Amino acid sequence: MDQVTIGDFECIRSGLSSLPRADNHAPGDPVEPSLMVMVPGHRSALDPDRALVVANRGMGKSFWAHALADDTARRKAASSFPELGNVVVRIGFNASDRIAGIAPTPAALQEALGRCGDPDTIWRSVLMRVAASEKVTGPDVAALTNRFADLSLWVQSNGERVDEILTRLDDRFLADGVKLVIVFDALDRLANDWGTARRLTTALLKRAVAVRSYRALRLKLFMRRDQFEDPVLFEFPDGSKIRNTRVELKWSNPDLYTLLFTRLEQAQVSAAALKSQRARLTAREPMTADPIVDRSRTLVNAIAGEFMGADKKRGRVYTWLPLHLADAHVETSPRTFLTAWREAALHLPAPVDRAVDHLGLLEGVRKASADRLQELQEDYWWIRKALDPFRGQMVPMERSLVEMLWQRHNTVTSIRQDSQGKGLGPVQIENPTKAPESSLIEALNAIGVIEVRSNGKINVPDIFRVEAGIKRKGGVRPPRRVPPERG
Repeated sequence: MDQVTIGDFECIRSGLSSLPRADNHAPGDPVEPSLMVMVPGHRSALDPDRALVVANRGMGKSFWAHALADDTARRKAASSFPELGNVVVRIGFNASDRIAGIAPTPAALQEALGRCGDPDTIWRSVLMRVAASEKVTGPDVAALTNRFADLSLWVQSNGERVDEILTRLDDRFLADGVKLVIVFDALDRLANDWGTARRLTTALLKRAVAVRSYRALRLKLFMRRDQFEDPVLFEFPDGSKIRNTRVELKWSNPDLYTLLFTRLEQAQVSAAALKSQRARLTAREPMTADPIVDRSRTLVNAIAGEFMGADKKRGRVYTWLPLHLADAHVETSPRTFLTAWREAALHLPAPVDRAVDHLGLLEGVRKASADRLQELQEDYWWIRKALDPFRGQMVPMERSLVEMLWQRHNTVTSIRQDSQGKGLGPVQIENPTKAPESSLIEALNAIGVIEVRSNGKINVPDIFRVEAGIKRKGGVRPPRRVPPERG
């Protein structure tokens, strides 16, 4: 096999080091089509007929929700997934405080719920706003749509007329051969307490099932994993149907490497070098049953070496890196993956015989761990409180030790107290029938921060363990903490 030139190494290293720091997609942010990477595994997540998409933080829920609603981005997606070609998408809720379009703001939603008292009326009112935007309601109803609370009272008192209007809406799109999809995102921000959030979310799930009776109208929900793990949400007739047909938004190893190489191809400094190496390596590789994976692995081996050390004992780079960046559900965030490669390229001294080496990748995991824990902390403010008592401990740990450490630090009590001012705590500790420490284990397991092994022991994946200062024999070492100088 031809060797990669030193110049190619430098160009690819520069491309890796310039990978952008991707922020979470905020409501109302424009979607840049060039950032879209169409991977086969995401086809179901974008399918208009799949009502529920579930994923953890950083997997792309909000990005894809808003990409569907962006005409330019959706057209690009339709070039890979033709079923998106004859689709119109509207945002039904995304927790934005900006008054625009159809989606009510969180404040408007709470005001309407306080006045009408019925969660289902809230979602029927959103559908009426959609109908008004398509000019099928009549001027009297259209005039009500500016004030969401007023509209909700009208909807509550005019059930049959609402059904007539929604049927006309469905008929119009059916006649045009177009599906109308209403997307709902940021469901964890429907309310400031789990009781109200549950009522609203369950009502929305019910409405998504009920809307299936229409032929052109569809609802599509993007839900956080910890919400999905709350069984109370699905305790209604046909609740099991929408639960069992959900789509898990995940990134496989080939998906992650496709993303990485796409970003390198988009960077001017590395595009030519990567293209040259891909062509050279592909020409010399025999045909296999899975050429995409094999070509991807061969390219990784060329730019980073095959092994995480001198030989295979420490693992192969292609599989080692995603595995050590994965959570307890063996899911790797694309943002975390790119962070690890960027930091590996910035590590000094730079290797001479490849773009990055195993030492850089180890440092990349450490930096990615810090970023990933901070990222989850933004959604789940209580994670550090739960992990701090484990600092300096060795995993896997006995369950009894985990519970004892939490009890010693009053962890659950502290989380409950802080949830009054910091936002929603873990939904699982709301369950009065379980021991609070057991509920917290459930909560951390639901979001992939801890793994409950078959022998009952508790493990913390490297992606969280390293930054949290938790030890594991033979694992990536936590970064050394430099004590502050005393003044």
